[in-house]
Amino acid sequence: MSMANKREYFRIGLKIPLSAQLKIVGINNILVDTKYASICVTDISAGGLRVHSKLDLPLNIDLLLEFIFSLFHKDVKVLGTIVRKTNISSSMYEYGIRFSLDENQHTLLMGHLNLLSIRLRQSNIISSCSFCSEEEMREFYSTS
Repeated sequence: MSMANKREYFRIGLKIPLSAQLKIVGINNILVDTKYASICVTDISAGGLRVHSKLDLPLNIDLLLEFIFSLFHKDVKVLGTIVRKTNISSSMYEYGIRFSLDENQHTLLMGHLNLLSIRLRQSNIISSCSFCSEEEMREFYSTS
């Protein structure tokens, strides 16, 4: 018996992650303003992200998160919520994020992602996007 894929959108798996920033902007429907933390985006779709983070975020409260990354020289700022959490090492977590986008944001993001998908067929890194450098990846994924 096979599991049906419940995803609404085509996902773009990234061989080299996007360098991004995350901050908490809401907790249980109360606005907050936290500092940004570095994360790595490992795949992306018009519906959400899969990210790696050193932050151990709780699943049992309603967090509204803001993500910022760059696609084609444009800063993309999106809101989302955690739908899945996996501990991938003693100091690293993987989160599945569902976006909260209005129609205009969704349309813009779809355009960027279609272009990204086309360009990634030619190269794993696109200079106009915030892909992690080798040094950033070593530092981010180091266990110390």
